[in-house]
Amino acid sequence: MPTALHVFRRMTELTYSERRVATLAACGHSNRAIAMRLHITVSTVEQHLTRVYRKLAVANRTELKGHQALV
Repeated sequence: MPTALHVFRRMTELTYSERRVATLAACGHSNRAIAMRLHITVSTVEQHLTRVYRKLAVANRTELKGHQALV
């Protein structure tokens, strides 16, 4: 289990845009819905999520939803 400091460090590695996309994805929004809401392309959403998954060491939205960094 990661420590609070470890989680904080990982969360601060995310850019503002990555945090916005990750938060919406964790709330259950589709890539298309996120893209429309943030006025970006679906490809950009996918790229942000790929970086978020790598930075937070999660494999998918289910793991992202339960990640302490987004609570």
